[in-house]
Parts: sequence; structure tokens; C-alpha cells
Amino acid sequence: MAKRTTKTPQPPAVTENPVRIETIQKIVDIATGLDDDGLALLLEQAETVRYKGQIEKFNRELNTAADRRAAVRREAAVPNFEVQVERTDDDFFIIVFDETRVFFNHGEMKEITRVCQKAADRVAGSRRLFVWFERERSDLLSDAGIDRAIHPYLANLYDYVIRTYTVKQ
Repeated sequence: MAKRTTKTPQPPAVTENPVRIETIQKIVDIATGLDDDGLALLLEQAETVRYKGQIEKFNRELNTAADRRAAVRREAAVPNFEVQVERTDDDFFIIVFDETRVFFNHGEMKEITRVCQKAADRVAGSRRLFVWFERERSDLLSDAGIDRAIHPYLANLYDYVIRTYTVKQ
């Protein structure tokens, strides 16, 4: 019957760092002067240090992976600030801010158009829209997460309305 040999796991390859070589030599020198109990304690402590290093490496890798996943989630959650206005067959309007959809009747859309046309520019239009929505339809502000008068959604809505709609006298 052939003799079986078991391979002991080899430590990872290390660079020939002079400080490392000197440290290992010091540990060997200390170990040769220890009794059996001292050697057992030294071995136990060395295994603990190695295990702790493995855990720290694992945690670093885990944190790196978690950071990457969080970055992907943040990128997915960043709005494009796209604005559209859809008109239904029964003369209602839907203002769409990315994924947020809010219905408006014809009269409200007419008022929004007037508000935009009275503004001198995009910034003033955004402010006027904020005030109007705050007073008349605060649901749009809360649904879209608009918390200030100068906001990309409002500025883009102003641009869209000015380009697309007019109020008949």
C-alpha cells in the first residue's frame, strides 16, 4: 500500500522585504527559547492574528462591494428632470416629471400657461410656478419632491409650456 501524504497549505507568496525577513528571524529566535506551553501560546496568538487579518480583508472586500452597489442605486435614483405634458382624449392634461404623473384639468393647464407667459425668464417662471403650485396644487410639489422655487423640474416645465402652449384671449 502506498504511503499517503497530505499537503499543508502554503502561505501566500511574500516579497523579500528586509524588514519582514528580520521580523520573522526575531520571532524564530524567540520561539526557540520557549517551552512547550509558551510555543502553544505563541502559535495560538499567531493564528489569531492571521484570522483577524483574514476577517479584516473580508470586511474590506464586503465594504467595497457594498459601496459599488450603493453607487449603482444612487445613480439609478438620480432623476433626469425630464418633463412632458400629455393630453388625454377627454381634455385632461398629465404633467410628467420623470416617473411622477399628476393630472390637471383644462382650466388648471390654462392657468399654468398664463403663469409661464407672464414670467420674464426661466428663473422667474420657475418661481411663479412654485408659488402657483404651492397655492393651488401642492400635491405636484410633494409627489415630485420639489421643495424650493428654483428647481430643475419647474424650470424645465416652464420651458416646455412656453414652447408648446399659448392662451387664447
